[in-house]
Amino acid sequence: MEASSNTYVGGAPETSGDHNELAGSQLISEALKKQGVEYIFGVVGIPIIEVAFAAQQSQIKFIGMRNEQSASYAASAIGYLTGKPAVCLTVSGPGLIHALGGMANAQVNKWPMVVISGSSDQPQESMGAFQEFPQVEAARLYSKYAARIASLDRVPFFVEKAVRSSVYSPSGVSYLDIPGELVTSTINTSQVEQVPKYRAPPKPAASSESLREFMSLLQQSQKPLVIVGKGCSYGVAEQEAKRFIEQYNLPFLATPMGKGTLDDRHPLSVGAARSTALKDADCIILLGARLNWMLHFGRPPRFDPNVKIIQIDTDTRELHNNLQSALAIQADLQTVLKQLVEGGTKWKYDGATPWWSLLKKKLAANKDRSDALIHSKESAMLNYYSAFDAIQSIIPQDAIIVSEGANTMDIGRTMLLNSKARHRLDAGTFGTMGVGPGFAIAAAVYCQDHEPGKRVVCVEGDSAFGFSAMEFETAARYSLPIIFIIINNGGIYAGVDSESFQDMARQDAALNLPPTSLIQAHYERIADAFGCQGYLARSLDEVKKSVQSALAEKTRPSIINVFIEPSSGRVQQRIRQRILRPLAKQTPTNDQQAALLHEHNPKAEAPIRNEDFQATGFVIDPQHYLYHYWLAIISLAVAYNLLLIPARYAFHDLDKNLRILWISLDYTFDCVYLIDMFFQSRTGHFSHGLFVRNHHVLSRNYFTSRQFYIHDLLSIIPTDLLYFIPKYRFVSIIRCNRLLRIHRLTEFQDLTESRTRFPNAFRIFCLIGLTLTLIHWNCCAYLLICQYLGFGTDRWVLPTTAKNETVAMLYTYCFYWSTLLLSTIGDVPLPTKREEYVFVLFDYMIGILIFATIIGNLGTMISSQNQSRQQVREKMDEIKRYMKFRSVNRKLEQKVIKWLDYLYTNRQVLSEEMVLNSDLSVELRKDLAIKVHLESLQQVTLFHDCEPNLLVELVTKLKPTFFGPGDYVCQKGDIGKEMYIIKRGQLGVVSDDGKTTFVILKEGSVFGEISILNIPGSKNGNRRTANVRSLGYSDLYTLRKEDLWHVLDNYPESLSKIIEKGKSILRKDNLLDELVTDTKRHIEQEQLLSIQNRIKKLVDTEKSLNARTTTFFDAYVESIRKFKKHLSKMEYYYETRKPSAIVTKSVPLTTPGIPFLLKQWKTNTAAHLQRFSSIPSGQLDDD
Repeated sequence: MEASSNTYVGGAPETSGDHNELAGSQLISEALKKQGVEYIFGVVGIPIIEVAFAAQQSQIKFIGMRNEQSASYAASAIGYLTGKPAVCLTVSGPGLIHALGGMANAQVNKWPMVVISGSSDQPQESMGAFQEFPQVEAARLYSKYAARIASLDRVPFFVEKAVRSSVYSPSGVSYLDIPGELVTSTINTSQVEQVPKYRAPPKPAASSESLREFMSLLQQSQKPLVIVGKGCSYGVAEQEAKRFIEQYNLPFLATPMGKGTLDDRHPLSVGAARSTALKDADCIILLGARLNWMLHFGRPPRFDPNVKIIQIDTDTRELHNNLQSALAIQADLQTVLKQLVEGGTKWKYDGATPWWSLLKKKLAANKDRSDALIHSKESAMLNYYSAFDAIQSIIPQDAIIVSEGANTMDIGRTMLLNSKARHRLDAGTFGTMGVGPGFAIAAAVYCQDHEPGKRVVCVEGDSAFGFSAMEFETAARYSLPIIFIIINNGGIYAGVDSESFQDMARQDAALNLPPTSLIQAHYERIADAFGCQGYLARSLDEVKKSVQSALAEKTRPSIINVFIEPSSGRVQQRIRQRILRPLAKQTPTNDQQAALLHEHNPKAEAPIRNEDFQATGFVIDPQHYLYHYWLAIISLAVAYNLLLIPARYAFHDLDKNLRILWISLDYTFDCVYLIDMFFQSRTGHFSHGLFVRNHHVLSRNYFTSRQFYIHDLLSIIPTDLLYFIPKYRFVSIIRCNRLLRIHRLTEFQDLTESRTRFPNAFRIFCLIGLTLTLIHWNCCAYLLICQYLGFGTDRWVLPTTAKNETVAMLYTYCFYWSTLLLSTIGDVPLPTKREEYVFVLFDYMIGILIFATIIGNLGTMISSQNQSRQQVREKMDEIKRYMKFRSVNRKLEQKVIKWLDYLYTNRQVLSEEMVLNSDLSVELRKDLAIKVHLESLQQVTLFHDCEPNLLVELVTKLKPTFFGPGDYVCQKGDIGKEMYIIKRGQLGVVSDDGKTTFVILKEGSVFGEISILNIPGSKNGNRRTANVRSLGYSDLYTLRKEDLWHVLDNYPESLSKIIEKGKSILRKDNLLDELVTDTKRHIEQEQLLSIQNRIKKLVDTEKSLNARTTTFFDAYVESIRKFKKHLSKMEYYYETRKPSAIVTKSVPLTTPGIPFLLKQWKTNTAAHLQRFSSIPSGQLDDD
């Protein structure tokens, strides 16, 4: 074979001077076209860029992807959808390595695909060439056929074999390796081996004996089940499968990618009762399904140990795999099903059997459970089930659904229904993540050519979307209207709420953030970067509206970012627990290992487990107001024991006279203690930023905690049983263990202090209560000392007459004495006995501590209250010093001082942003802004009937500003840069000299909105039309023009409404020029273009520039072709042409003719380029 070197620097490869010669790239593309290849996906580069150009010339569509891995996913998806392979085109070395993931996925799923990679030049093999790599050897692990093309004349042979090998059963991947020099070389067509198009694979039928055995096993079965796999869908056997199942009235379920072979809503479908159907069936028919991990290998406990399996498959390797089948038929599925349907038997499975009753009952129960999850009120946020239910209610029934992500794919398999075969694409048998965008692009390209109008919906978990999110640009570039729906829970499997995420990230994120956590990002903003529409959905209405809007878009992709509850997930199946429990006894699980580490480090947070966050019963939210009320009740019980136990022990008459009341209260509050223990065992808490709702976990944690044993359990021990001993009958002090529950009283105090609007007053109240309690206890202790020493024994104790006093009088004197002693006033009789000295010394010490505590706490509270006053004084002093230094006149100085006095006296916030941007989370800051400002914004006439989301975004843009008496807010003729909303105070619309007040604007009034709208035809333009002055101290909120337009860019419909309302207002006041010239209208409307319109205009400009660039490039390639042709003739003339098959790149330049020709070519090229650049763009566009 004779070939010549022919190098192309990009662009479509040209044939040589003779029309019967082809470049290698063109030969490859024509061979692919002859074998029926319609699509090539890839990332271009050296040395295969010419192949992409040549493919387009051969009418093969080339879709340039952002990564070879996504390209291989897309090519494999075309193979599944059409049964014909597409090509994944990659560069050498790393390009192929990137594509290996898609090759492995296609090979495991048995989808046809051809991968073509460039490689280093053959003469440079083993020399360390650029990106040299053993590509054929690497590809063999992930393909059924791999070869390297050694010469151009054999290209059609290798292409035909690669395509045929990928299609013939079992389908899979073929790999072709093309050396770089073959791509740019040429060959005479007469030397090329001619190979016809491959023939369609045979479709073997089943023997009559196999068919009889099949029907015999089926008719003997009491609990039959049909499993429809993706092999049935790929084999285009959906019609035959439907006839077979309906004719014999058999229950069926589909594997994930077998969904749609029969409609998921089919009355014979039992997919929602999958576990029960698999476990109890006695005869299972596999239609293109494999007994791999997806079907639990066909083994117990998920399958009946005595189940009989009937397999129909073309791949012998799948027959009897993992389980000995009762019958295995190696034949084409479509053919076998047609034989069974047309076999003539009239047998039909009875629909009134217990098997059908069991399945229907399970279907109903599972539907009720799904409905409960859809309408769950456990969280204000969406969960997987509610989000999917909203999506399913809007998307077309015949949409192609692409799904990936752990929970997203698993839950979506049951919630997002399919009605047609080959209309669901997911991670498949290999469980590959990152396939979604590639699959979606392939499906959209296929629909564009074969089923226009059909929509592709790509439902992604936020983690899965991250693998290949930039392929959104590919969809935008090729105008593919894919709807990307991201189910965003901020994590892998489960995430954490944003506030907890930020708290953990502030420390060492690598040590504190859970490995499953992700940022709950605004992925919808990616769409804006490519001139597409993105939507954020947090509610069911927003999800539905977003999907409807995305469906209305026919030429561009969309992103819908659905925020769901971070802890949302799947409902755990009990059978899974039965499988894992025996294994857990033998091998320590990850949870057990983490628990062991936790024992060594008790301060560490317990290991995270998804089931801990699933609600399983009655759980108390400690942030709910009812929990606060309960703490008040238990605090009352603790306070009762704290005060009455010592009082009843010291004052015997008090206990004796009201004994029935005390016993009733004692046991009533004991019951309250018991109820509180139950409530504590059901009180949720946060772990890893997630709220633990599993009552089993909560109870286990509580009943194994130190608090339960040291405080709660000891506090409820029935020491009252000692009442039966005469010596201790009704001695209240034996109930002192009830005081161990005092921690609940302190918890109530802390919670109330954090929630009350008057924290300082509450702290003072608690301090007074603590002081009085200590005085009360000391009062009781004094009486007990007196009783021990004897009344009247000396002046220090109570006199003898005290025995006859009433309880009230006796308590009053003891309380008075205790107050004097603890306050260190000391106006009491001096002690005379040792016991009395010890007691007084102890009281003095306690009194000193009490006095220091009271003074310290009061000082702290007073200083904290005066802190803001002190800051204002310091600021006023600084301003006074500044005004004195700058010699400010007395009148202005007094005005400034009055202004500062007003701000402090009326407790105005100098910087609202400082408050809103403090330690509050983003959502709380937004909620606070909505609460404060939304009502004011809704009063603006222009914003009536606008979308709620628009108002919410505008609320966050409002800024507070203050004006003093006589200050001008705006003056006539000023350029309008903001609109104003009066929050407090009054403003006057005054004359130019300020002496006449025309109108007084009060709270809630709005002005200045027209001047920031840039309304076309406004006679005032953007100028203010009146003087507005503050009559007193006024608080206003401003909305800047830039902020308004930034928000309106995302709401074009609301923009149109606002402009029309503005025009109506101007028209009413005769301030609108209806006859504005077209030129002026164009200029004014140009200012109103949204970002989307501007991007569209830039895209149109880019297309025009691309057209000019293409013309330039064609001229450049034409000049190269002419030069090479002329150079070849000169070489022949000077007898410098070598007889070798391939001309090397190091052509000697010593021949006199060649330097001259190079110089001449450069001169001609420069002149041609100069002439081209002078052509007007209008002429190029017309061409």
